[in-house]
Amino acid sequence: MLKWSTRLALAVVMLFSVTAVMQAQTPEGTVITNTATVTFTDANSNAYASVSGSVSVTVGFVPGVTVTANTPSPTPASPSAADTLNFSVANSGNGTDSVTVAENISVAGVIAVTGYRYAATTYGTLAALNAALAAVPISQAGNITIKIVYNVAANKGGVNTVYTLTAASRRHPATTSNAQSSITPAQTYAVAVTPHGAQNLQRLPGNAYSFNFTVQNNGNGTDNFDALATSPGSPVITIVSVNGAAGDSARITLAAGASQAVTVVYNVANVAAGSTDTLYLLGRSVGQPSTTDQGFADLTVVKPNLTLVKAAYLDDGVTPVSGTVIPGQVIRYRVTVTNNGSTNAASVQVTDALPAQVTYVSTSSSTGWNVSVAGQNITADYTGTGGLLAASSNAMFEVRVSIN
Repeated sequence: MLKWSTRLALAVVMLFSVTAVMQAQTPEGTVITNTATVTFTDANSNAYASVSGSVSVTVGFVPGVTVTANTPSPTPASPSAADTLNFSVANSGNGTDSVTVAENISVAGVIAVTGYRYAATTYGTLAALNAALAAVPISQAGNITIKIVYNVAANKGGVNTVYTLTAASRRHPATTSNAQSSITPAQTYAVAVTPHGAQNLQRLPGNAYSFNFTVQNNGNGTDNFDALATSPGSPVITIVSVNGAAGDSARITLAAGASQAVTVVYNVANVAAGSTDTLYLLGRSVGQPSTTDQGFADLTVVKPNLTLVKAAYLDDGVTPVSGTVIPGQVIRYRVTVTNNGSTNAASVQVTDALPAQVTYVSTSSSTGWNVSVAGQNITADYTGTGGLLAASSNAMFEVRVSIN
């Protein structure tokens, strides 16, 4: 039983071998001779010599070219140099032939071919390569290998291009074949968000403040980035919008090497002067979410803080009133307003209701003030330095009155 199985297997192998031989193209130039023989006898069964006839035909040329890409999907770095693609060009015809080659690159600017290598020689142009291939006969079922040398441009990570190599029979140029290599440079991811503090922003309580961060794509390909604004752990800052989108986040798209200003709009609560907070903006790659960078701005709440001191002087404006005053005597009330806060005070106004025991005489030493009098009521508006009383500064005016 075992011997029978072995014989059957051998028979099957032989059958396939014979079939393969039968399907192979007969080489060009082969002379095929076909001979027929007739034998015969007469009516009395006498045998006669056989008679033969033959005819010969010669096999002509059938072209055949097959191109195979041995590196169909490379992922080189961007930028990089001296990367290679390998292609095999086989003669699938029935006679010796040679080939010419052509190329096509689907997306320009991703790669730049720098050479074509056959055997041990690198040719700078396709024309030079084809001139050399003209002297390279490829026998039936033979093949040659062509290596394409190329560079990858910078900032092309993730950008696909297809390189196509086409070979044509020199003996029958209409017979061609091609193969493709799909090239997608490997994408790298990097993001930078600036600034990183040191702004020392000073803000009054109020709404619709804005701060510009810069988000830059430092990777080698186009990427989307989530811009996420926060101000953790403090009641000072409330995020209003990011890059024009309401809420605390927005998404932007940046080409490799490009940057964009991202505006964060925020409110500052009415909290104590000197309260601090930090406004953060996190840039996060969508293509590779683990790639992030965070910029931030420091903020301090500032407020004006006014004090008012009123003193009485003799009419010489120099001597303080230290004893009693008598009816008919003119004295001066000196009002001094000081800003002890950390920011300008605006719309500073002093109101003073004079006692019934005095009568307004005049205003003196009122530089920077607009003083008006209505009966016993005095109103003084500060107009100096544009109407803003700066931090750590003071302003003074005097009103002359007589004792009734």
